Amino acid sequence: MPHILTFDLGTTYFKAALFDQSGRLAALARQRTPLEFPQEGWCEMSAGHFIATLQLAAEQLREQSPRGYQDIVAIGFATQANSIVLLDENDQPLMPFIIWTDRRAGDFEKELRPLLFRNFQDTTGVPGLSAEFSVAKLLWLAKNQLHVWSKARRLCYLSDYLTLYLTGQNVTEAGMAGLSGMVDIHDLKWWPAAMQLVQPGNIALPRLVRAGTEVGTILPHRAAEWSLPAGCRMIVGCLDQYAGAIGAGNITPGAVSETTGTVLATVRCSDRFEPRLPPIYQGPAFDPGLYYQMTFGSTSANLLEALRNHEAPKMEYSELTAEAEKVPLGADGLRIKPDAHLLPADQMFLNLRPEHTLGHRVRAVLEGVAFALKDLLQQLSPSGIHGPIHSCGGAARSRFWLQIKADVLNVPFQAMTCPEPTSQGAALLAARALGWGSLDELSARWSTAMPPVEPDPKRHEMYRSILAG
Repeated sequence: MPHILTFDLGTTYFKAALFDQSGRLAALARQRTPLEFPQEGWCEMSAGHFIATLQLAAEQLREQSPRGYQDIVAIGFATQANSIVLLDENDQPLMPFIIWTDRRAGDFEKELRPLLFRNFQDTTGVPGLSAEFSVAKLLWLAKNQLHVWSKARRLCYLSDYLTLYLTGQNVTEAGMAGLSGMVDIHDLKWWPAAMQLVQPGNIALPRLVRAGTEVGTILPHRAAEWSLPAGCRMIVGCLDQYAGAIGAGNITPGAVSETTGTVLATVRCSDRFEPRLPPIYQGPAFDPGLYYQMTFGSTSANLLEALRNHEAPKMEYSELTAEAEKVPLGADGLRIKPDAHLLPADQMFLNLRPEHTLGHRVRAVLEGVAFALKDLLQQLSPSGIHGPIHSCGGAARSRFWLQIKADVLNVPFQAMTCPEPTSQGAALLAARALGWGSLDELSARWSTAMPPVEPDPKRHEMYRSILAG
């Protein structure tokens, strides 16, 4: 049976997955993302380590499912935005990847202001710019790395480099690239105003294509290097949060999903672009006439990971949430601070008292993320969310956390049957490109959900009182 190989290029982990033609997850491997932190505020990754880590994950898949690996017919991906590398005339990296979380370009935020007065949001779908955006990183490189800038001949985002490495084609997915602040998301072209600011000169920018576009077959020597079948094809994926939404069945206008992972993200599918919709990010979807609308937050499962690493590194997340279940709603007054994601784990709490246990701290994190999710969803859909909301990310595996979210928002929440909806979203795009069916047909068969977690009216009222206070 033919299989699809996907790579989920997350910030914390890289995941490789195999899906068969029925949509079944046949094998899964993950490797820690090989990040490096050479200076305070910097975050990098060697291009060589990037490829080697993905090869290691692919090899794990081959060991788990030898027959499935032999039957791979296409590769897809889900990726992060604003992680960039510059290549020389021979397509060799001149530098490590600068990862999206990197803040070295903080002093260049003021230089981005001219863009914001030139129909910026209406053109790019981005409500604002900061040092994390690649446009700022490029300005920093032009000013501080002249020896790199003068030799640079090609710009690649993270997934672009994988595509170039495997196929020789320099293309980028328009929705992911749109989060750079440099793309006209309506015409799928690099925006001249941004190009005037960055002045890339001799640096070739990748060709912009929609998610789900086939770009060709894997180069023979790369296929041999990765033990892939001859003729294996490369299908352009999309941003990881959007891939998760697709895997969660969020492909029709009005549908809403959420991801609680390294960041908190909500996604809505829309059949129109809505001008001046702060603080909503908008970008081109997999078909003309469709847009994704998205909100992000830093209060997410990253806080639970930080708490675990600090207080109970040997405990499983299921054990942590079991401790939280012993604690009453509201965690006896314990809260997380609004800027908790910027603080050490032992400083992220408000009203912390000696009697507060680990379970209290865990419950405060779970509830704090649910409160943050409520705010994001209200921004995304001011007229209200009717649900059910499909949930992605590692947090979706906890029905207790889903129950807290349902009680806070007073809408049902559903986890997906597939434990890796982000990878499944990338596989769905590839399956459509392979002619296995329309996205509607494939999603109906593949994107099945667990029974909904229904809200409890009494607990909802209790949470309303907490938020009102």
